[in-house]
Amino acid sequence: MGSSSDPPHFYVYQCHFRDLSICLPFTQFECDFLNFVNSAPCQLHPNSWGFLRAFQVLCSTLGVGLSLPIFLHFYQLKLGVLPYGWASLSDSKAGGLFSLYSQSYKNFKQEFFRVALQGVDPLQDEVFHFGGLPKFPFYWRPAPARFHGAANLQLSASNTAAIANLEALPRPLDCKLVLSLANSAYKERGLESEYLVFFSC
Repeated sequence: MGSSSDPPHFYVYQCHFRDLSICLPFTQFECDFLNFVNSAPCQLHPNSWGFLRAFQVLCSTLGVGLSLPIFLHFYQLKLGVLPYGWASLSDSKAGGLFSLYSQSYKNFKQEFFRVALQGVDPLQDEVFHFGGLPKFPFYWRPAPARFHGAANLQLSASNTAAIANLEALPRPLDCKLVLSLANSAYKERGLESEYLVFFSC
């Protein structure tokens, strides 16, 4: 991770930008998730980042408010061999929302960027810090927080209704298709062309 004199920094994989259209700074939803699971960005497997990104696009398309408890309802976190195993999302008992972006992500570990916050004052920076503290874990954490769906979270009435609507979708949705709609002005039309049964109701 470098010496103590290094500026604050974190690592991201090239595939985050090339395949998944992740942007810096991370969205508040992405920061909230990383904090919830106590994991650095590079600690989460790329396919799991695909789920995070696709969920945001899907919510934007359907007019569903972004909510971490809604997302957690559909997934659980599995950990690789500690202390350096990757954290991966898999379907919860309720079933997941999306297919894997890639069945086999090869060599992603060798293709990464080091994002160094050179000359950044944490007390003044509002992009990667809040109140002087990082908005998400910068460095690899030895003990990510497992979860199994949203069973231990209290859901609001609106979250419960949104979950019911998402559960009615013809799952799993194609992760690549959903991500391809991120910058489209006709997101819903793109989904309708693929999932006529649901959207013609």
